[in-house]
Amino acid sequence: MAQELREQAQDDELVTARRRQIFLAVTRVLARKSFHQASVKEIAAEAGIAAGSIYVYLQSKDEILLLVAESMVGELVDELPRIRREAGEDPRQELLGVMRAALDIIDRYREAFAVLNHEVRYLERNPRFRPSIKAALHPYKEALAIPLERGRELGLINFTGIASAAEILHMLLSGWAMGSDDFLAHTDKQAYWREITGIVEGRLFTRLGDEADDKT
Repeated sequence: MAQELREQAQDDELVTARRRQIFLAVTRVLARKSFHQASVKEIAAEAGIAAGSIYVYLQSKDEILLLVAESMVGELVDELPRIRREAGEDPRQELLGVMRAALDIIDRYREAFAVLNHEVRYLERNPRFRPSIKAALHPYKEALAIPLERGRELGLINFTGIASAAEILHMLLSGWAMGSDDFLAHTDKQAYWREITGIVEGRLFTRLGDEADDKT
């Protein structure tokens, strides 16, 4: 039994390593061309895997999108213990920590994220992939929702609907990959992050009365 467990663990480690290898190959291919132009054969070659062997880990080209989602969300999940430890009991700091980690991951795989963000609606509408993409994205949505809910309970964060609030925060982050080059051509990631924190922390509008005071 112990030998069987060790062999199973080794097999699981191999599958995890291969899927990671394929994911990184996908990100490199998508930096050069669109998802629909890329072929499974090309991705396999980029990963250093025989074209036929890649189907051991992916059943179809559309599953590449699921792999991208699972891999990017997995990197965020790995960061959550550190984020929560550093935030202590402050849900506002936890929320900002989650958002900053997500932005870093989006930046790391910018082209792949743009493809995923564009195609995810198709996956959500496809009965075959809907449960899988929902499960893949759930930890990300939960990472945003937990500090939002706790912040509201403590009177520290204000919003009406949890789903819409989380979606708005996601859209702020996704703009780094999806935004027009004309708007972001002279903007670096740190400047973009400062604008996000300014909006989230409520600094976009001058408080009523402050503008009048500034003019006196």
